[in-house]
Amino acid sequence: MAEKDDLDTVLAQHRALARSMPFAWNAFFAGFGALRHVQLAAMPVILAGRNVLVTAPTAGGKTEAALAPISERLVRHRWPGLSVLVVTPTRALVNDLHSRLQRPLEQMGIRLGRKTADHGIGDKIQDQILITTPESVESLLTFRRQSLENAQAIILDEIHLLDGSPRGDQLRCLLRRIWAFRHHVGGSGFAGLQTIAMSATVSDPTRLADTYLATGSVIVAVPGQRQLEARIILAGGTDKERAEAAMGAVDEFTAVQKLLVFVNSRKQVDAGTGYFRCGRFSQAPVYGHHGSLSKSQREETESRFKSDPQAICVATMTLEIGIDIGDIDLVVCIDPPFSLSSFLQRIGRGCRRLNGRTRVLCVARDRAGELMFNALVGQATRGMPGGPTCPFRRSVLFQQVLAYLKQSPKNCRVTEQFARILGSDSAPTVSNRCIQDVLQDMVQTGFLDWKRDVYRPAPEGWSFIDSKRIYANIQPSPLEVALVDVESGKVVATVAGVSGPTDGIRVAGRSYDLVPGGSPFIQRVRGGGDHVDSPLYRAHGLPYAFDVGASLANHFEIPPTQLVAVRVGQSTVVMTWLGRILNSALAGALRQRAFHVSDGSFHLTVQLGQDADLLRVIREGVEDVIARNPLGRMNCERMIDLGPHYRNLSPDLQKKAREDWLDADFLQDWCNQLNEVRVVPADTQMGGDLLALT
Repeated sequence: MAEKDDLDTVLAQHRALARSMPFAWNAFFAGFGALRHVQLAAMPVILAGRNVLVTAPTAGGKTEAALAPISERLVRHRWPGLSVLVVTPTRALVNDLHSRLQRPLEQMGIRLGRKTADHGIGDKIQDQILITTPESVESLLTFRRQSLENAQAIILDEIHLLDGSPRGDQLRCLLRRIWAFRHHVGGSGFAGLQTIAMSATVSDPTRLADTYLATGSVIVAVPGQRQLEARIILAGGTDKERAEAAMGAVDEFTAVQKLLVFVNSRKQVDAGTGYFRCGRFSQAPVYGHHGSLSKSQREETESRFKSDPQAICVATMTLEIGIDIGDIDLVVCIDPPFSLSSFLQRIGRGCRRLNGRTRVLCVARDRAGELMFNALVGQATRGMPGGPTCPFRRSVLFQQVLAYLKQSPKNCRVTEQFARILGSDSAPTVSNRCIQDVLQDMVQTGFLDWKRDVYRPAPEGWSFIDSKRIYANIQPSPLEVALVDVESGKVVATVAGVSGPTDGIRVAGRSYDLVPGGSPFIQRVRGGGDHVDSPLYRAHGLPYAFDVGASLANHFEIPPTQLVAVRVGQSTVVMTWLGRILNSALAGALRQRAFHVSDGSFHLTVQLGQDADLLRVIREGVEDVIARNPLGRMNCERMIDLGPHYRNLSPDLQKKAREDWLDADFLQDWCNQLNEVRVVPADTQMGGDLLALT
């Protein structure tokens, strides 16, 4: 009887939504058997005009949950002109959403457009819904602000992929600038522009809503990941041996025709793609996908992989996000990714036909990788752990000050106007003092003129505005070389160079001969080829994120009150799980106290006497870190993303920008919870496992 009552309730919800969305229902849901939980929960709230954060696991139906009711409101209220912005992290996602939404919106009579560096919109914008990126929103607002005067709604897609990054900081400012502009031209400002954010599961949805949405927002959270069927294998050796071991394990899964393999480097894609063509996939096409491949190469891979009945695609993080590549029967992870969020994105790409179940094969190189995979798999069912908050970057404020001045009439503003538009009390906060520091610094470095309390761009500032740097907070690539296929004339990839006495290279699993003469031209080797050298790429090494350490602590069932240590000779390995930046700060403070210390993502190694009070040593180190903040004196650039405009700040402001990354409240709370030290012998299973992670 209870099941029948539940079914009756769901059917009643379906009928009520169908009646409330007469224009959008058939266009979006005519082919659906049943709505997803997130759609049932979110659409009535969005239809009511509320600001909403929608969080649900990957592939949960969030896109339709936002776009269907917004499209209904657009048609019902006859919103004029460009009414809706859909902001998404990448150009690939813009294209993917454009393809997915064309049919239902065309059926509703809504004009859909896209704006990226690859797709312009002309002098006169005809579109009613525009899918775009933060950089293209910046372009519109800074140089064509009148195009946004009729904006009624903004949808932020995959916001968790931007949050905590320079582009996320930029988006926060863009939203406030758009709200203020709408108010200026006669709209209702903050209250009149409906804002919807969509995200995978996050640790603190309240903070996310406060950061990106206007006041009075509603959180619609659908908890839980799909049931996870995971197998972890240990496979060392060469890339070829590891690929063959992985494919042997694939044979133990049933009904696998489409295989998505994630690796952590572009070189692994280039050299290793062909190694996966073995076993029952020996005749199947194998594709490679990474960010240095040309746009046409990536799109060709996506299209072919989607249409092939049996195929393998080997990819880096470029396929973590929701580009439509069809149904995947099994996800394979070669080595752990550098964050839990990345792992959740990867496993979320697979097995959407299996009714709430996803399958993943994890291939670890060593014991440390095996432990991390076990921890990530376990944490996937618990959700995202809390952690330190990334600060708002002063380098983004530098860029936003100049963009806001360009947007403003007469290109001038006073301090109070900057504070009102760019300041924020939401975490991470942007204080008035921080804004004043940046403004004064820009005057001293020649980017701003300041007279009678009014700021204007100086010649150096106008040079920045007129350059493409004004749009973006993406780290520019150093000078690279385009590899061009002489037969097609198309760019295959953009690389740092080709090294060594080689006559050929392998790119995304395909062999190419180098055309003699030192030119960047290459020629495809038909029938395979045996080249093994990969081109050179710019290094993008990352430390493991805090959430990996938190997942490991949960895996070992270590409570937050306990500090675990392993004695190795004269040294003590202390498992803090704090992440590289806080461990480095703590190590620096202990060195000032004459301790010999080394650090990693998960631990500190300290030389201590047998009778030393470890808890006291750590507590005093934390006190020093909070009191003196050593990050300003440290070289942090390889551990944290300070933003592409960081070098435009003065040395003094660069120091403050580094100091901003100390989350003193988080570190103090971590320290306050500790009340015991657990010493684990090195010759036990747990001791050996902990040491493997160092």
